[in-house]
Amino acid sequence: MSLNTRALMLAAALAATSPLMAANLPNPTLDETRVLAQAQEMQNKTQPEKRNFINHELALTPGQAEQFWPIYDAHQLALRELNRRRIENILSYARALNQGSLDDKTANALAREVFDIEQDEVALLKRTYRYASKATSPVQAALYVQIEAKLRARLRFEETDMLPLVK
Repeated sequence: MSLNTRALMLAAALAATSPLMAANLPNPTLDETRVLAQAQEMQNKTQPEKRNFINHELALTPGQAEQFWPIYDAHQLALRELNRRRIENILSYARALNQGSLDDKTANALAREVFDIEQDEVALLKRTYRYASKATSPVQAALYVQIEAKLRARLRFEETDMLPLVK
């Protein structure tokens, strides 16, 4: 499988959880634009299923639901931004490799962004847990962040599985 195909497949997998992926990516190619549009469509179809699954798993009372869903929505909005950054970073890496090499400056910038995204994601999970545990219960909040963390781990696995090693 070519590097370009692998990068596009990865972009689709990551973008499936986030609309408007790579909105800040300079001059997206036709293939990148097509994948992002397909991912937007997939996200629109899967987001209600995710919400229904979480609603079922948490078994919220009406009062808890009223307080929890705005927290959930804020979390999803923040995840979209993290996903956008992750996609842009992956596509920047793929572009550099497609040009034949990855220089030290680009490698450093890409690596720093990976670390920043991971730190921001942990901070988001902590903040969401803090708010959700007040809106529901600590057990329900822990279950929710566990579900989100598992979904994110699956995405990261797909990332690492599809991306070639730096050369």
